[in-house]
Amino acid sequence: MTSDLDELLAEAHPALVTWIERRMGRLARFETAEDLAQGVALRAVDRGESFEWRGRREAYAWLLRVARGYLVDRHAYWLALRRNPGALLRITSGVETGASARAAEPPADATGPATFAERRERLDAAYAALAALLPRDQELVRLTIEGATIREMADALELSYDAVERARLRALDRLRKVHRIAGLTDRR
Repeated sequence: MTSDLDELLAEAHPALVTWIERRMGRLARFETAEDLAQGVALRAVDRGESFEWRGRREAYAWLLRVARGYLVDRHAYWLALRRNPGALLRITSGVETGASARAAEPPADATGPATFAERRERLDAAYAALAALLPRDQELVRLTIEGATIREMADALELSYDAVERARLRALDRLRKVHRIAGLTDRR
């Protein structure tokens, strides 16, 4: 069964990338079609128990069901992050809480095309930095943005409290480093 799945994934990869390119929509701002295809392949391997070779047509149909579900999940992931973009900007600038958190965003009283363009550029850079992280780090950053407690993160990731606390701090540090290395930080 696994050799059939391996063969299917190898054979279908170019077609899967093309299929994803046509359906990825706004995901193209954050991830490449190749990265999404790799994610689909990982999910297919994780769900390999439900795969049974019944012919090429059925195998492709099964793979496309997995791919559709994966794209829906990735869209939902990025949509959840977009609900609170200010939190992501604060994290990438190294400011998470407190009165100084507002310093990471352009002032609200100075609105105009330049302010909106600056904020859009900063958000795009922050999303690009986030996309460069490993999936678990992305999940930890997302949970942080949503305001989840360490205990809630530990339950969601099925890890111990201490492990999540350390992993969360490392994920936030990696996000800031990727953002800084790419020259994307605000240099005021």
